[in-house]
Amino acid sequence: QEEIDRALLRGGITDPADVRLRLEDSQLPNEVDVLLDMECETLSDLNELAAATDGLSKADMEKLGAVVMLAKPKSAAQIKNLAENLDLFDFAPDAHSPTEYGKYMIRQSGHFDYDENLDAFYDYEKYGTERMNEEDGMFTDRGYIAYKGYISMEEVMNGGQSSHMVIGGLSR
Repeated sequence: QEEIDRALLRGGITDPADVRLRLEDSQLPNEVDVLLDMECETLSDLNELAAATDGLSKADMEKLGAVVMLAKPKSAAQIKNLAENLDLFDFAPDAHSPTEYGKYMIRQSGHFDYDENLDAFYDYEKYGTERMNEEDGMFTDRGYIAYKGYISMEEVMNGGQSSHMVIGGLSR
């Protein structure tokens, strides 16, 4: 933030509202880029989003793209909060049907001991459909994404204490 403030001062800009931003290139998923309204975003919020996504793996960037499709954030600040809470979402890349989702969950998710000798006996579609009925999820161009958090996605996007559960003490 100090570097941004110094750059604004060097440019003779005393009011941050006078800054106009233009996004020319981004390493962020396209789903993020199309949501960013440069007329409304602040340089500070964009900087925090960049910091939150810096170092994300290619797989996590793919997941972020799917999360944005599910959550429908309205600002860079909300996208930043989603990026910081990717662990609250399950992502099945390239799953575009209940069968593909069921197959991903049984074979690759690590939740089950998969035995390829029993492959003909697995009902991937039934399992995928049952899981989908229990989840808050959807298919995207990137795959299936489901929210697994305990508070609403709206609270996560607005910076709620999403990953910090507090247990109260007992008193006499």
